Amino acid sequence: MKAKAMVGIAATTICLVAAAKAAPLKSALITTVVNDVKMSENRAAARQIETGVKVTGRSTLLTGNRSRAAMTFPDKTVTRVGANSVFRFSSGSRNMEIEQGSFLLQVPKNAGGATIRTATVTAGITGTTTMMEYNPGKYIKFVCLEGTAKLTNRKGDTVAVPAGHMLVMHPDAANFPRPVIVNVAKMMKTSALADKETFGELDPAAEEAIDKTVAEQMKERRNGDLLPAGLLGRSTGPKNEHSRSLLSELHSSSGNSSP
Repeated sequence: MKAKAMVGIAATTICLVAAAKAAPLKSALITTVVNDVKMSENRAAARQIETGVKVTGRSTLLTGNRSRAAMTFPDKTVTRVGANSVFRFSSGSRNMEIEQGSFLLQVPKNAGGATIRTATVTAGITGTTTMMEYNPGKYIKFVCLEGTAKLTNRKGDTVAVPAGHMLVMHPDAANFPRPVIVNVAKMMKTSALADKETFGELDPAAEEAIDKTVAEQMKERRNGDLLPAGLLGRSTGPKNEHSRSLLSELHSSSGNSSP
């Protein structure tokens, strides 16, 4: 009986810890502002902001041309927003929304995860580092740098995007295409959202996990499993030339809307 009681207590403790870790995000701190960054709180008029501003309520972050921003949440979740983006956060939830533009999201392990919503596709992020670009009516590009992310469409269909893979699709597509391999090493060197001079380092555990993804891709390339160019190689399905042509946009560091 005593042993059973101890098991019950342990199970309850685990549940309470898990619930605590998944507590709603109530605020964030703006840690990086580059050029034209504005914020609108609770549908008020947008105002220019600087680093150190606290984000609460229902807040919308708007970035102009060649502009970027970053915010950090109490659980160490980090969001970096690219140029020409409209990014929304609702206090008291773990939901974020991108109306247009690009972002990098890093959710620490055991932090409770986060949900990113567009008009048609939702991404579930748990202990993962991802990049996403959303151009309404044109395309969604989603990259998983480490860990595994899950995307869900309006029909309720899902697709897993593993580390080192990218999914490119039309926002209104009826079905998900299969993810293809993306060159993570090149992306981390050339993407404006991975620029360490602007944003600093990611969480050490995330940096280590991304380095592991890069190392695994380099090993596969040496074994002939990836194309020499490293942009698009072995995939989980037929090669997609449309994905190939869009891929270069993800490596832009010129400050436009691409990651």
